[in-house]
Amino acid sequence: MRPSLRRTLIDLVVAAAPLVATGCLSEHDRCWDDRERSVRLPEPPPADLAAFVDACEADEATCNRLCSAVLMRFEPNHSSTSCEVSHDATGHTVVVGYEVSTNASGCPIPGRRPAGLARARKPRAGLAATHLARSAWFEAASVHAFIGLARQLTRHGAPVALRDAARRSAVDEVHHARLMGDLARARGATPPPVEIELQGKRSLESIAIENATEGVVGETWAALIAFWQARHAADPTVRATYAKIAEDELRHAELSIEIDAWVRTKLRPAARCRVDAARARAIRRLSRGVGARIPAALVGELGMPDATAMRKLFTDARARAWL
Repeated sequence: MRPSLRRTLIDLVVAAAPLVATGCLSEHDRCWDDRERSVRLPEPPPADLAAFVDACEADEATCNRLCSAVLMRFEPNHSSTSCEVSHDATGHTVVVGYEVSTNASGCPIPGRRPAGLARARKPRAGLAATHLARSAWFEAASVHAFIGLARQLTRHGAPVALRDAARRSAVDEVHHARLMGDLARARGATPPPVEIELQGKRSLESIAIENATEGVVGETWAALIAFWQARHAADPTVRATYAKIAEDELRHAELSIEIDAWVRTKLRPAARCRVDAARARAIRRLSRGVGARIPAALVGELGMPDATAMRKLFTDARARAWL
């Protein structure tokens, strides 16, 4: 069974973190338990699953979408980690693996930039306050990114599940912007306003490239860093805020991976190669910044990884999260 993205990111955080007296995981403190659900679908299948079943029968590579849809019906707060589907004359058997948090001590508690985003003015405050205000600005910008994504997915005929998930992600980002804004204002900084240049209909390739760079790469990295901060920030309110954001960003990264899988079925081979090249460039751009010195105020108060930990997180993410 291939590890879920959640398990992979938490494993990376644990591997990069020094073992300290507080917040450490022992070998007995499991953060998740493996579960499995077997569902028998009749023939013909339920109307909301019929298209997924038909696609799975025609192409085994699409069966993960059926498993995700089945899991969403019975375990809506979990993501599938494995998928097995068999078909016979009377119906279809779907076996989905997933993980459940154990809430063990030390485990985490359960931004995508839009096109046309204008540069923000820099708040005048201390390092931590400025960082939080800019984070709030990015979170507010992500609201527009997901609303625009949902609109573009609708225009290009994407599955309803993807469009609905994009809209739910926009709501998540509204909450993130408020949480980060509260932390920034408590430290004397006001998040700058978000200015967006409205976009018309975009090509499917441009959506795929943005999703690969801002979503598959960017949001996976954002989730990883938030998981780290949820363990290492000095302020318990900051830790709780990043724990909430980490879990949401994880779902957004998983959504980006699902969108990437769908959009690739619609693109020509040359366009898929261009998407792959853009994704590789995004990872290279990220690599150029991971060795930079992180100010002590951000490492201590906000729990940002220092340069050594940042390099370790990036190296492991490149090897295990961006396959």
